[in-house]
Amino acid sequence: MSAEAPPPARQPGLQLRRHRRHQRPAGRPWSLLGQLRRQLLVLLAAVWLVASLATGLGLWHETDEVLDSALAETAQRLLMLPPAALAEPDTAERLATLGAHEEFVVYQLFDARGALLLRSHQAPAHRLDPRNDNGLRRAGDWWVLTLAAPDGQRHAQVAETVAHRHEVMWASMGWMLGMLAVLLPVAAWLVDWLLRRAFATLEPARHDLAARLTHDLRPVLPGNAPAELQPWLDTVNALLARVGDLVDSERAFAANTAHELRTPLAAAMAQAERLVQATQEPAAREAAQALRRQLDRLAHLATRLLQLARVESGVALQRKPVDLVQLAVLVADDFSKDQRSGRLQLRVVGQPTLVHGDIDALGIALRNLIDNALQHGGDAAQVIVRVQGQAISVEDDGPGVPADDLPGLVRKFQRGEAGRGAAGSGLGLALVQAIAQQSGARLVLQSPLADGQGFGATLQFEAGPDPADNTQAGPTTP
Repeated sequence: MSAEAPPPARQPGLQLRRHRRHQRPAGRPWSLLGQLRRQLLVLLAAVWLVASLATGLGLWHETDEVLDSALAETAQRLLMLPPAALAEPDTAERLATLGAHEEFVVYQLFDARGALLLRSHQAPAHRLDPRNDNGLRRAGDWWVLTLAAPDGQRHAQVAETVAHRHEVMWASMGWMLGMLAVLLPVAAWLVDWLLRRAFATLEPARHDLAARLTHDLRPVLPGNAPAELQPWLDTVNALLARVGDLVDSERAFAANTAHELRTPLAAAMAQAERLVQATQEPAAREAAQALRRQLDRLAHLATRLLQLARVESGVALQRKPVDLVQLAVLVADDFSKDQRSGRLQLRVVGQPTLVHGDIDALGIALRNLIDNALQHGGDAAQVIVRVQGQAISVEDDGPGVPADDLPGLVRKFQRGEAGRGAAGSGLGLALVQAIAQQSGARLVLQSPLADGQGFGATLQFEAGPDPADNTQAGPTTP
């Protein structure tokens, strides 16, 4: 049974502060692109409607003037007709020769006594407007223009239906509003396309920031980012610089502490060794040996704590090509005694593979895995370091760990039931888990391996560069 190691436990107070700092309002996050698209479309529709209203009012006024001018021109032409053109009256038979057609403008021509001399075929036989006063006025369903000849011998009335004039105006407004309905979806697509193009200019900065948060803490280059994004980038770069200073402080503290602790611990261990050799009394010799064991355990614990402090300060965030086979050989050389005895074996499956990571941090992780297997697997257990593809694993055929204990093994100061009686700090797998997370890898624990026994820990990496690529350049922490 295998289990992917969960994230290491954090202090409750720190978790609560981070939760409060990163919590978001309930519901789905809103989209800036969607909000801008909606607002621009609403603004575009509102501007179009206001423009259509203003244009309609102006068009109404200008159309009235044109149609009124056409009525006046028609009336003037009627008054200028020669008498010969009016010699024959308009009978029904004569009007029928014109044929049926739609007439938007009708006219009537009267003599001085009010007798009808001439009319259009759809004009009524009675007067359109009983009044003879010159001018344009509404008479029922008609707009009627009355015009008299200078000598007063003729009167012309030219009319247009009110419905036709309104139809002209509403048709013009309908075309403008109809075009809005047709073009609004097209405008929505164009606005969306333009906004996506604008937001695409932010992607290089976002990708650069995402990569640098994973690999290093160098400032994010603005590139071709818009000027509106520059203050945000300046703030992010200031934050990265601050984090870089904190990381450097953590590393300096870990290095200084390691230097200060090594000397007194080494001196105390030397004194304990001399005390064991100089003491002949059995009880006192046993007490001296117990003191030496405790000092050994203290030195081991201090080493693990200093390694953990160094890793948590971000040492494993560096990215350079690492040969897993070379890494395994270098670390295995530290256990030469176990290699000579046959307890530790190195196996390579397939072609050598390069991964991205920090070789020093990965060496710490692999060394802890091997030490954990040799220590908790038992004196007779065989440990195998296997490199296969983008993975390196350490397996032993010892008693193993109950499957239910696997998720908790990566927590600090927690050990399985089988390892509680053995010497150890309970920090080894927690250290490996921290390095794996910073290296972009996964720590997978598996137990039992076969016949109810065995324990395995595997570091699985993402695909690295080609083995033929010998470049060593890569982003690093400042």
